[in-house]
Amino acid sequence: MRPPLLFIHGAFGQAAHFEPWLDYFRQAGYRGRAISLPGHGPSDAAALGKLRLADYLAAAAAAAQQFDQPPVVVGHSLGGLIALMLAAETDCAGAVLAGAPAPGLPPTRPTAFRFALPFVARVLAGLPVPPNPVAMRLLATHDLSSAESDEIIAQSGMESGLVLRKVAFANTTVDYEAIRCPILCLSGGADRIIPDYAARKIVAATMAEHVVFPGSGHWLIAGSLTGAVAAAVRGWLDRHFGAGPG
Repeated sequence: MRPPLLFIHGAFGQAAHFEPWLDYFRQAGYRGRAISLPGHGPSDAAALGKLRLADYLAAAAAAAQQFDQPPVVVGHSLGGLIALMLAAETDCAGAVLAGAPAPGLPPTRPTAFRFALPFVARVLAGLPVPPNPVAMRLLATHDLSSAESDEIIAQSGMESGLVLRKVAFANTTVDYEAIRCPILCLSGGADRIIPDYAARKIVAATMAEHVVFPGSGHWLIAGSLTGAVAAAVRGWLDRHFGAGPG
């Protein structure tokens, strides 16, 4: 039986952001679920004032253990980093990293930092940070239609300042040698957030397969891109785990 899929959203996100992929893979015969990380979907400012990256990882590990067999963990952005960390710490059938930052390296392009300046004090203090709709449109969803961008932004919420601080200062590590499952890295050729070196670092360390989508930005999990991006993931899954009913 093919492994189930566990979808993990990125910063400021929630499980609803993966609905297009859930629908796509269910129609393809795959089973799985998307989770909202602690404090997300809906936003819980009180919780996000205390939550750390380790809490997100623990929640993802608990979700993975609810399946009857190790899942393929599919993560977008920060969720991709969590998926990579999970693959190093627990038994996973595989990991798919869509627009993921690389452990131990600066997580964003320098041009993206200017949008974070109004929130630097909150991040440094570890306080919850609200989403920035202008930044999301210019950096994360610039290649999508206005309607799709608006829907994605409407589903976004606050993020833990403690988590953002840890990632922003590249204070993350992964034991690459502990990873035993296949890895697939997905990159947008027009990603304005994640630097090119992120996927190259992960690929070099894990021998992952790497697929770049020219002209696509950071939001590779958009519904309008399932015919290209999700289809590429399905092809990779079918090659590793077999086509046909899940």
